[in-house]
Amino acid sequence: MKFLISFVIALVFIIIIGFFTGSKEFIVGPNDDERKKLIKQKSIVQSWATIFLFLLTNFLFDLFNLYDERLSDTTFVFPELFYLIILIVSYFIFLVINNKKMSA
Repeated sequence: MKFLISFVIALVFIIIIGFFTGSKEFIVGPNDDERKKLIKQKSIVQSWATIFLFLLTNFLFDLFNLYDERLSDTTFVFPELFYLIILIVSYFIFLVINNKKMSA
């Protein structure tokens, strides 16, 4: 059962990567032209740069003890989910921005 679940998760990851990159190199995915591939690749890089800045800011706040005391009682059940949401939302934001820039 664990093998089947791992296999299904791997296939879902391949489908998601194929969709987000616009590349047909993966098993499935849209057959985008070069312009759309470039837009998607730029959006991926920009969203990863955004998540890197969030992680760097979090590290510096911890390093210099600049955390907010009001949030000390709050616990996140899945703090990684917050960064994953930032990553996905920033991808779509940058996708819209890059589509507008490259549409002319």
